[in-house]
Amino acid sequence: NLARQLALMGIDESTVIEAQQAIDEELYKTYGYSALRFPESFDRTLTHFFPAATETERSTIRSIAEGVFRNPAAVHNAAMAIIERLRRHYRLGILTAGEEWVQQTRLRQFAHVQQFQAVEIVEQKNVATFEKFIETHDVDRTRSWVVGDSLKSDIVPAHAVGLNAVLIAARNWDRIEMSEFRLPPQIQRVRDLSEILRIIPLPSSP
Repeated sequence: NLARQLALMGIDESTVIEAQQAIDEELYKTYGYSALRFPESFDRTLTHFFPAATETERSTIRSIAEGVFRNPAAVHNAAMAIIERLRRHYRLGILTAGEEWVQQTRLRQFAHVQQFQAVEIVEQKNVATFEKFIETHDVDRTRSWVVGDSLKSDIVPAHAVGLNAVLIAARNWDRIEMSEFRLPPQIQRVRDLSEILRIIPLPSSP
């Protein structure tokens, strides 16, 4: 964790977080969602506070950021139960965007991927890619739901093609996306994945 690492070097954690987010927001203009952006933001945050940081220190900090792509992502502790509830009434799909190697790694690490009937990796998610996914998998857009944590990549294009959607609030995109996009008024926002079961229609069990 960058903030904890720099706290050990005498910098307040909240100050580190604010600086890294500001640097990351600026880098987004150049790097977009590239996996190169996160390590670069960590490196620049370190040199922001310690301009004379050694190559070893910079390499260590970059390695912390790169670990986000190497190590398995945390999975919600109720993910399997949520998936099982939804599978009884819906076909499940994953549409994920980004660099191929990152997304393939994420999918290999995701223990529940076999529960999804359709899995696609695309360069970016937009209206065109959602329309293609709908056509390829014969999706009934009025009865289907997109659950995602990105306004730009998940909610806005899904809503534009007529899909229902739920935004999971995530701090990782807030600073970058909230200044550029607004949550459509019909779209609900939740703080925890388990809350989607109160929004997505689930017929009563017999």
